[in-house]
Amino acid sequence: MNLSLSMWSLHRVSRAEKWSVLDFLAFCSKEGIGSVELLDVFWKDPENEIPQVLEYVRESGITITSYAVGNDLVKSTAEERAEALRVITDGIAVARQLGTSVVRVFSGNLSDAYTFDMALDWIVEGLGDAARVAEQSGITLCLENHGKLAGKGDQVLAILERVNSPALKATFDTGNFLLVDENPLHALEVLLPSIGHVHIKDFEETVDGRYKALSGKAYEGVFAGEGQVHLPVILAKLQEAGYKGACVLEYEGLGDEAEGIRRSIHNFNALVQTL
Repeated sequence: MNLSLSMWSLHRVSRAEKWSVLDFLAFCSKEGIGSVELLDVFWKDPENEIPQVLEYVRESGITITSYAVGNDLVKSTAEERAEALRVITDGIAVARQLGTSVVRVFSGNLSDAYTFDMALDWIVEGLGDAARVAEQSGITLCLENHGKLAGKGDQVLAILERVNSPALKATFDTGNFLLVDENPLHALEVLLPSIGHVHIKDFEETVDGRYKALSGKAYEGVFAGEGQVHLPVILAKLQEAGYKGACVLEYEGLGDEAEGIRRSIHNFNALVQTL
């Protein structure tokens, strides 16, 4: 297993220093990081940037393992849901340009207006339409357990089963399950046959953590392998299941993000050596 790096791992420094995607790739080259996940949120002028990115990755040898979009299908109007679908289909087109076959997608955000059951039909309809486009394009959409509306393993599985498309699989975010008060190991048992993409993330419960769970517990991001996620077990089970997709570091800890990335990569590589 090799670890790719999501640009989200540097979201604070990227925003503070107004990094472009090329700046992120230059950081990766300097650090010896050979594969990356890019996100739609970081483009400034994609029409001009994408050709520059393609030239850079060709020259540097960096591989783009996945592309991530930030859609929200839980909207009250058909026009808003159509816009969320457009975010995904635009992402499919960009992924094809970038030479990756995996697009990370979301379902929708929790609000006071809708429960999971109320929003499920909208999510299924939108991801079903997107999956048909993805299948024709040779792309696999991977639904992340992101947020608190559809963040449990059985909720993600319910969406996948309703859509019932080979072009829609799961992005298994190892840390996010804690924010819906689910043991990641339980979620892994639920989703293991459906996983097409993995986010490596670790959290630790703290008094003043920035990330609040449904129960009110507070969590903070920590170096991968040093929190409550049981990464050794997760990686072993993925390997036993023959998982061949990307493992992508999504570091969300405090302090220096570059140092957090370095230590997380070190820990991940050490864990992989024990498998």
